[in-house]
Amino acid sequence: MLSRKLITAIYLALTIFSIEAAQQRIVGSPDARFVINSDANSFEYILEANGKTVLKGQLGLAVPSVAGRATETCESGESDACFEYGDYARLYLTAPKGESNCATVEWYSNFGRRLEDCFDLLSGVHWYGGGETKVQTWPIETEKRDEAPFVAGDFLQPNVQFGGLLDTYWISTSGVAIHVQEDSPLFTSWNTTHPNQFCFVAQDRAPYVERDAVRLKYDICVPKAGETFKDVHLRSLKKYYTLPTEIPDETMIVYPFWSTWAEYKADINQTLVVQMAKRLIEEGYTTNSHIQIDDNWETCYGEAEFNSNKFPDLPGMMRELGELGINRTTVWVHPFINFNCPSFQTAFDKEYFVKDVRNKQTITWWWEGQNSGLIDFTNPEAVNWYRARLQKLQTDTGITSFKFDAGESTWLPPSVKPANGDVNLLPNLMSTKYVESVAAFGGMIETRTGHRNQNLAIFLRMLDKDSRWGYDNGLKSMIPSLLLFSILGYSFVLPDMIGGNAYGSESPSNEMYIRWAQVNVFMPSWQFSVLPWDRDPTGLRDRAVKEAVELRISYASKFLEAARQTVEDGSPMNRPMWWVDPEDPETYTIDDQFMLGDDILAAPVTTEGALSRDIYLPKGTWLLPSNNLTFTGPQWLRSWPAPVDYLPFFVRQ
Repeated sequence: MLSRKLITAIYLALTIFSIEAAQQRIVGSPDARFVINSDANSFEYILEANGKTVLKGQLGLAVPSVAGRATETCESGESDACFEYGDYARLYLTAPKGESNCATVEWYSNFGRRLEDCFDLLSGVHWYGGGETKVQTWPIETEKRDEAPFVAGDFLQPNVQFGGLLDTYWISTSGVAIHVQEDSPLFTSWNTTHPNQFCFVAQDRAPYVERDAVRLKYDICVPKAGETFKDVHLRSLKKYYTLPTEIPDETMIVYPFWSTWAEYKADINQTLVVQMAKRLIEEGYTTNSHIQIDDNWETCYGEAEFNSNKFPDLPGMMRELGELGINRTTVWVHPFINFNCPSFQTAFDKEYFVKDVRNKQTITWWWEGQNSGLIDFTNPEAVNWYRARLQKLQTDTGITSFKFDAGESTWLPPSVKPANGDVNLLPNLMSTKYVESVAAFGGMIETRTGHRNQNLAIFLRMLDKDSRWGYDNGLKSMIPSLLLFSILGYSFVLPDMIGGNAYGSESPSNEMYIRWAQVNVFMPSWQFSVLPWDRDPTGLRDRAVKEAVELRISYASKFLEAARQTVEDGSPMNRPMWWVDPEDPETYTIDDQFMLGDDILAAPVTTEGALSRDIYLPKGTWLLPSNNLTFTGPQWLRSWPAPVDYLPFFVRQ
């Protein structure tokens, strides 16, 4: 027989359990709603849309136990639900509603220095978006990423997680699109501190500016009845970002250009540039966009004047290039001025360099200078001066356009203060303003950083790729990088140099070089540097590259058609395989195929030594142009032959 004390204990336990269970709160309608369960300090929630669970997670993981249990204290009209932890923090929830069908989660704290929400990586659900990384995968839920600030950086430097492109936007195959408000001091993690979860953290610490209150605010958009996650994505992209109103340079889309960088590195001069151009024509590469003069042409870094010792007769060089049929030339530039340049003092006296919170100009470093000034692109006068110098360079030399390097937060001095703009948008604000400022030079330019710059008709370059095969910044990372850029709204992608940069002892083998060129054929633009006819006594590499160039040119109209569609409706030029059929799960994890527009399916080989590969054809009828065979999808073509000089691709009928 149970004792009176034991019966009392059981009764109390059941009472406490019923009180805990009663903390469930439903916010929203049956079509789209939060189902929230609170424990002592945090909330577990389920987000449902059209009767399905589309997202699960936890809110308030960083709230300390001393803050106590949240109480619901919502003023009328403020939001659908509000929870307060005394004076420590407030949580505001708004259910999915409106044309965009988006919910809003907002944390606000005057005292807390850390706010954290995490989302479950549900089985069978795949995620895309976020930022460029050195090890690029598609989709991204399998990655393990330590908590890091979500800022544009140079991942070639130590302890830098992200590359130059990132935006606070993610989309999942369950139909959830998440956008974090840009003034949140955001850190992210995947599969590390919280296994099988990805997390948003707002923290009042570097590289963000100090602030009186910490806020973490984000929207969660869900599908309406009958919508696919592709529909949610296109709707969300237009809600949070602005589409371009025109396409960039058409010649650069269709034809290759040739850079001096990987072939000659910084050892360039007039003789080598002309020699490279002559060899191009002699070897049969006569249809080109332009030649690009890369690193170390200036008198000193940032002076924006040609070194006359290396380039003694610029008019003569430009004339020779023109006689060869190369009428466009670009040069590599950057936002720095080294201390030893005469222009450094001019810019310093005019206060054109980035300032710190004490309103003092600062010195920074970069890979070509340890004591350098960084132009403040939030200062309109500094922008006008910077652009005027490059315009003068164009007028004086006949240079057509520019490659704009750097621009990421990696190169910012600590504790910066913008001349104009919301300090809470730092440091990514500096990247945004840099790209906005240089976009004035038109549709031939390229940058390697971008944040909220989707509206610009310019080319965005992948960060330097290494001459290796793997996902670790090698050939296998090319298509995942392309698809990431595309899904974030940057359609006009410039892949890095074919064959990689040949840094150190790395050099692309003939097989790697050919496969790299094939991967690039149906991408929005392409660039060569390591010369295709060198280091190949068989001539196979040269022949394969010429075939690739001819193939691309033969589909010029498809490239321009896809580019114009970006302007019309936001569809990227290159699309993931699920774009064809977003309800086909087979397409969700394919990371080595992609579409050009609606009709061309590219399936290049990215594995060393492979002479065949599996190819997935989604629904539809697909023509194999090499022999006019047609196939009906969906189906896998297993072990499809792919010799080194062959690029598998199909055209939808």
